[in-house]
Amino acid sequence: MSTANQARIELAASPPCEAFRPRFIAKSGSRDGASARDSASDEAGGRSAIIAFILAAALVGFATNLSMHLLNLRMQHLGISGFWIGVSVAVQALGIILAAPVTKHVISRVGVRHTILLGALLSSTALLAFNLATGFLAWSLMRFIFATGLALLFTASESLIISRANAANRGRVVGWYATALATGTTAGPLLVTVVGIHGAAPLVWGALLFWLATAPILACLKRGEELSPVVRSSTLATLRFVPIAFVSAFVFGVVDNGGLAMLSVYSVLVGYDYTSAVVLAVFATVGAIVLQIPLGYSANTRDPRLLLLMCGLVSLCLLALLPNIMSIKPLAFATAFGLGGFLEGLYTLGLICIAKYYRGFGISSANGCFVSMCGFGELIGPLATGASMEYLGAQGFVLGLSVILAVYVILVVSVKQTAQLLATRARQPV
Repeated sequence: MSTANQARIELAASPPCEAFRPRFIAKSGSRDGASARDSASDEAGGRSAIIAFILAAALVGFATNLSMHLLNLRMQHLGISGFWIGVSVAVQALGIILAAPVTKHVISRVGVRHTILLGALLSSTALLAFNLATGFLAWSLMRFIFATGLALLFTASESLIISRANAANRGRVVGWYATALATGTTAGPLLVTVVGIHGAAPLVWGALLFWLATAPILACLKRGEELSPVVRSSTLATLRFVPIAFVSAFVFGVVDNGGLAMLSVYSVLVGYDYTSAVVLAVFATVGAIVLQIPLGYSANTRDPRLLLLMCGLVSLCLLALLPNIMSIKPLAFATAFGLGGFLEGLYTLGLICIAKYYRGFGISSANGCFVSMCGFGELIGPLATGASMEYLGAQGFVLGLSVILAVYVILVVSVKQTAQLLATRARQPV
C-alpha cells in the first residue's frame, strides 16, 4: 500500500501510533525496574502473541467461509433462487465495505479488546438468528449485521498482527498470517460435510468458532496495553498515502472472487468434467496457501512494491497461457497452482506495505480501508467476470481478468515512477 508525500501527513505527537504501550503510566520510582522486566519479557511474549494472533485469524477465516457456504446452502434449501442468494451475498459484502473503515473509530472509543468482543458478539448472534429469521428481508438484515461484526473482528485482529511485525520479521509474520488465513478459509466448508446444514446445530458450531477465535487474542493481549490508532486523518487521506496497496486489495478482491472462484466454471466451459474442474481449483487453492511464505520472506529484503509488480506480471502471463494448455492437464494444474499463489500474493504484499509504511499513520485506519477495498473488489468481481463470460463465452473469463491485471501493472509502474520523482525533488535544495 505504499507511496507517499509524507510532508502532508500530520503524524501523532505521541509515540508511533500502533505500538503496544501501557495506557496508564507507572510510578516514577518503579519505572526502571518495570522497564527492565518488560524488556526481558517482551521478546519471549512477542513471538507467542504473534502465533496466537495468527491462530485466531485462521479460525476467523475458517468460521467465515463455513458460515458463507452454510447460509447459502440453507437459503437454497428453502427454495430461494440463485439470483436472490447472490443478492444476499452482495449485502454481506456491502456490510464489510461499510463497516471496515469504521473500525478505527470503534477501537479509539472502546479499545481493541472490546472491539474484538463486539465483533464476535455481532457475528455469533446474527448467525444464531438465522435459525429464527424467515423471509428474504430478514435474512438480508441478519447477513448485514453478521458482516458488520465480521468486519470489526477481522480488521481489529489483522491490525494486531501487523502492528506486532517489525522491519526484521514483517515479511515472515505477514507471510505466515496469509498462509494461515488461506488454510482456514479453505478448510471452513469441510465442517459443513460433518455438521450438515439443517437445524440449529451448524449455526451453533459457527457461532462458537467466532468466540473460539477471540480466545487466543484476549489471552495474549495484556490489560493496560492497547492498539492506539491515529484517527485524525480522513479516509481519503489514508487512501492517498500509499495508493498502490489499496489498489492491490481491490484487484485481489476482483480476481479472487471473480477469478479463482470462477476457475472451475471456466474449466467446465472449455471441456473439463466436474472432477477435473474441482482438481484444477484445488491446485489454485494450494498455490495460494504455499506461495505466501516465500513471498513474505522475499518482502523482508526487497521493496514490496516491486514484488507486487512481479505478482501482477506473472499472473498476467499465466492467465494468458492458461487457454493454450488446458488440454494438457499437468501443465494446466501447474499453471493454476502458480496463478493462485501469485494472485493471493497481491493481498499478502499489500498487507506488508501497510505494516511497513503506516507505522505512524494508523494501521487500524489503513487496514480498515484495505479490507473495505478488498470487499468492494469481491462485490463487483463476480459481476464483471460473469458479464464477460455471458457475452464473450469461456474466453471472456481470461480476457476480463487480463484487462484488470494489465491496468493494475500500468498503475504500479506509474505510481512507482511518481514516488521516485517526489523523492528526487525532496532531495533537491530549495
